[in-house]
Amino acid sequence: MLREENLPEFNLLDNPILKQIAERNEVSVGQLLLKFQVQRGVVAIPKSVNPDRLKQNIDLFSFTLSDEDMNSIYLLDRNFHYIMPLRFGKYNPFD
Repeated sequence: MLREENLPEFNLLDNPILKQIAERNEVSVGQLLLKFQVQRGVVAIPKSVNPDRLKQNIDLFSFTLSDEDMNSIYLLDRNFHYIMPLRFGKYNPFD
């Protein structure tokens, strides 16, 4: 059965390359991933009720990723779509 926890290589928040890029830019990995999407023109709709994360989401416009950082993130592409619709609802597409 395919489950997210069985796919550790897709846990982006723990990816060492992303952690290194985030540290260099003095941001969280979550901010880095959102900025990557926004900077390449993709609409990203983050969800959080955590006040600290809400502030981080707004702070996306306080930094810009270098071309080198953008290319490093592009190279991580594994042709895996990380969208999990209705993950917490009754329907789980991984069951």
